[in-house]
Order: sequence, then C-alpha cells, then structure tokens
Amino acid sequence: MQETIIDRQTLPKTILSYIYSDKIRLIEENGNVILTPIYDKYSILEKSFGMFSDGKLSTERFIKEKEIEKKLEL
Repeated sequence: MQETIIDRQTLPKTILSYIYSDKIRLIEENGNVILTPIYDKYSILEKSFGMFSDGKLSTERFIKEKEIEKKLEL
C-alpha cells in the first residue's frame, strides 16, 4: 500500500467536480487507486461563519436581531 498527499491542482477537471477539498489523499492498493478528500475543519468553519451574511453581519448584530424577534413573538 502506498499513500501520497496531493494538491487539488494536480487532478483533471472531471475528478475535481467530485472533490471539493484542497488536499487529497491518494492511496494505491492492489492496483486500485483511492482518492480521499482531506478537509481542514478550521477552514470549513471560517467559510461557514460568513456564509449567509457575506461578512456584513456581525455575530453581535445577529444576536441582537434574534432577541428583538423573540420579543416581538411574545
């Protein structure tokens, strides 16, 4: 079994349409090649924080808006 970590840019576009991570683990075993995405949990979190607000809505402002909504519901 042979294992290598490769960059996303080294793969053809056809394969890239299935893999969204920047690093990929390539394993060759008994003539089979297995590609496994390596996700950096911190970079995923950074992207998700601004996912809905495009970075324009701060956490504090979001919390204040939610508090106002709760008061209006009562």
